[in-house]
Amino acid sequence: MEILTADEGDLPKILELQRLAFQENALRYGDPDTPPMRQTLEELTEEAKHHITLKAVIDGKIVGSARGCMEGDACHISKVLVHPDHWNKGIGKRLVVAVEDSFDPAAYELVTGHLDEKNIALYKKLGYEICGVPMDKITNTLYFLHMRKENKRI
Repeated sequence: MEILTADEGDLPKILELQRLAFQENALRYGDPDTPPMRQTLEELTEEAKHHITLKAVIDGKIVGSARGCMEGDACHISKVLVHPDHWNKGIGKRLVVAVEDSFDPAAYELVTGHLDEKNIALYKKLGYEICGVPMDKITNTLYFLHMRKENKRI
């Protein structure tokens, strides 16, 4: 597997993969209209102008992706996604670490759904802690939990 920087031509495939990867979350929260499910190609293209977008590639196929950007003194990591056929193989972990390695901020931050136990466990293994920040209500059933990791390299 390789982790590479995605280009604009990769975005339609990443968006398709995003919808597939977040389908389970939409079912978990009983809401097919969660932010990753309703993002358009135009919105993703605009987002890519301000974020690094990485892709995980196996045998020439994109099987995962993650994004990152600086917000204040922190790198914000978002939309870490892996094709369901490749879950639990360490790809999500490698994508998060690759985004972290692309920046050198004071801290790293991300959000995840409050019921996403596997994601929360993964991020805790990577050194993230749940912040005291109140959860953001995204939909009637989905709340974003804030997590943060201090950059120990600086």
